[in-house]
Amino acid sequence: MTSLHAARGRRHVRTASIAALLLLVAGCGSVVSGVAVQDSSVAPVEGGTEAPSGLKEGAPKPTIEANDSSPSNKYDVLALSTIEDLYTFYSTEMPKAFDKKFTPAKVLQSYDSTASSAKFCGRSVKGQVNAFYSSQCDGIAWDRGELMPTLEKDVGILSVPTVLAHEMGHLVQNRLGVPRTSVILLEQQADCYAGAYWRWVSEGNSKYFTFSPTSGMRGMLAALQYVADPAGVTKETAGAHGSAFDRVFAATLGFTDGAKRCNTITQEEIDQRIKQSGFSQIPKKNGNLDVSDELIADVGKTLDIYFGQTVPGYQAPALTKFDGESAPACSGVAQAGPVVFCPATRTISYNLTQLQEIGKPSGSWSVAKGDFSAMILLASRYAIAALSGSGVRVDAPAGGLEALCYAGTWANWLREPQGPKNLALTPNDLDKAVLQVITSPLAASDVSGTSSGSVLAQIQSFNIGVVYDIRACFDFYSNQDG
Repeated sequence: MTSLHAARGRRHVRTASIAALLLLVAGCGSVVSGVAVQDSSVAPVEGGTEAPSGLKEGAPKPTIEANDSSPSNKYDVLALSTIEDLYTFYSTEMPKAFDKKFTPAKVLQSYDSTASSAKFCGRSVKGQVNAFYSSQCDGIAWDRGELMPTLEKDVGILSVPTVLAHEMGHLVQNRLGVPRTSVILLEQQADCYAGAYWRWVSEGNSKYFTFSPTSGMRGMLAALQYVADPAGVTKETAGAHGSAFDRVFAATLGFTDGAKRCNTITQEEIDQRIKQSGFSQIPKKNGNLDVSDELIADVGKTLDIYFGQTVPGYQAPALTKFDGESAPACSGVAQAGPVVFCPATRTISYNLTQLQEIGKPSGSWSVAKGDFSAMILLASRYAIAALSGSGVRVDAPAGGLEALCYAGTWANWLREPQGPKNLALTPNDLDKAVLQVITSPLAASDVSGTSSGSVLAQIQSFNIGVVYDIRACFDFYSNQDG
């Protein structure tokens, strides 16, 4: 977050009509396109441990080969297993979704970016720590030397197949004849195709991989966040691929709606929902304010202003601090978490030390962790307070999801300076919130601090709020409060 001390006019909250939402994505019968929050097939495992995600134990060796690959190199085996699996997926998905026969890549190339001899399509790829599809030779290449080990180390085993599923998405675009007019459009579609593939895996169709609702979804989304554009890149920047928020959004569309949805992503849709933005000025501390009592109070004031404008009858809760591991006792509610709302006293209580740890900056722009990771938790508790005063059940899973959706609408409103201190988002604040939602269920928890929603449901609730408006949140969750 950043505080702009120069006085600036503040715009009024604008809410798009539901009709406008329907026009945003043509051919969609629901208010919010591509969202299947109550999809039981991706519900988390209750009362037990879900199966691991990744390469299956005892998975068969891939039968396809790549130039310069080695059967003893784990990353070549992983890459070829992924590509063979993708071939199987698209051999049925292409005819079903697009009435076209799928044809594999003409060239598969493994290379080591540290080697001077590394080549692909007749060109040197030395120093190219990358995986990519080339339409020039209709081939997919990957760097086994540096990229894949780094992805596995920093993100996890699912990062490698996720990146390759994205590249296969570009091959699919080639097969469908998608015009190469906009890089951001092509990248959004490719992220969507990666999500569609993982949905197919999650349904038990893969002979190579398993994909669980929690660890699998987190692995896929974390991989896309890891390869997102640096903070400050805009959608107009040449070669922009999208922010973490935007890339995660696209992948969830594919996961919920399948590959056919990916080809319907248009430039018009992207222009209306992409949130990637640049700097008006370079903030200090990589765009992070110190998480302090003062900041929490200032953010709380913006939340009171926002919900006072958007939620009829909103009553601002009291804000207090607590020390120790346990939140203050609340009549009728057993509460847990670093920030909680008590309906009986209409009080929000927070543990500063815990929020400071959650909002501790990573030290660079490259990792989306910082102040807004903590502030989104505060915002979701204010949203719980707003919902509680509106008669919505806040002791049920849908209440927590709707609260996070409300928090997302506030975050989007904060793209312009708001409140007495003119607080505003920095270009990577939405990514900080995405990281928090991916890695922890707290932001989507109900009034007691518990959540039974899937990771997919949680990230989509935030997406809906940021991209649409508070009425979309209400309409989408109004029939899901049981």
